[in-house]
Amino acid sequence: MALVDSFVSVFGVWDVVKPYLPLMFNDLEMQLVVSAKDSTVSESDVARLLGHPRDQAAALLQRCYERSIVSKEEQAGATVFSNTSFYAFLNHFAIHENWDDIPPDDRQRIDRRFLDEFIARHRPNIERKMQGLEAENSLPNDTVLLLDEVEEMLRAAKHIVIQRCDCRRLGQHCDRPVEVCTWMDDGALSALDRGHGRQVTVEEAIELTRWADRKGLMHTGDSEWRTRGLHAICNCCACDCYPFRAAQKLGSKGTWPKSRYIAVYDAELCNLCGACVKRCHFDAFYHEVAIVEVEGKAKQQVGFDPDRCWGCGLCANTCPSSAIAMESLY
Repeated sequence: MALVDSFVSVFGVWDVVKPYLPLMFNDLEMQLVVSAKDSTVSESDVARLLGHPRDQAAALLQRCYERSIVSKEEQAGATVFSNTSFYAFLNHFAIHENWDDIPPDDRQRIDRRFLDEFIARHRPNIERKMQGLEAENSLPNDTVLLLDEVEEMLRAAKHIVIQRCDCRRLGQHCDRPVEVCTWMDDGALSALDRGHGRQVTVEEAIELTRWADRKGLMHTGDSEWRTRGLHAICNCCACDCYPFRAAQKLGSKGTWPKSRYIAVYDAELCNLCGACVKRCHFDAFYHEVAIVEVEGKAKQQVGFDPDRCWGCGLCANTCPSSAIAMESLY
């Protein structure tokens, strides 16, 4: 138990997860984390600390790197490794390993704990942005993007990798598509270096993104990619996506993730099909009580509350009567 207790402390394991540690880690992986602590270590360091031949130490480090237990970097021409954290590891475990072996009730408890940790880590920078100040560190899912903006980003990418969405794997609150997270350039190469993801062409990535859009997923990423470089595009739902869940808890709508557009609804053009009501994640479009007759059929009147709009464009993308357009806020 001494090893487990030390590992829990060093790696930041949450209480709700402790019963499932044997499902996630073996003793050698825990020994590596405990031995490395807050230091960077090389293959030779690990061989010495654990008393193993160097080739075994190298194999252990590679396995732990692939599992996101450790990260690696180059220092003075040498490759060194350092511990990540349980918070970082859990993303990998949910995406690539046997997350579903944990009972549903406990998966939900872990999901809620992950959301709490996500908010705690990002709250200071979110609150700075809400006060009109620059964030001291970059925030994930910085901006809500329209579909054509995402396609422009994909056309500029040199490398693209598709992985399963960590948010929907962890949360499992809806049945929307999961294999839709898009990593580009350095983000894509990092995923491939860990042995993860599926490399696709630009055309395949665009088609997948259009499909995700049709399935009701919003798009987020870095709108300043031209100066900061391409990294990732997330295809999000409001029920699982941690940034949107956090934003709703913190009241940061419009500021983070940043909204740059708003839907403009022309009720006279609307044929009351209700597609926008079904697709909107935030109830900006809704059915009113009033019933009207359209081409001999009774239909509910559609209402629109612009204060609830996050500017994702899902409504406009599939409106059959062109009753909705996206208008820039800037």
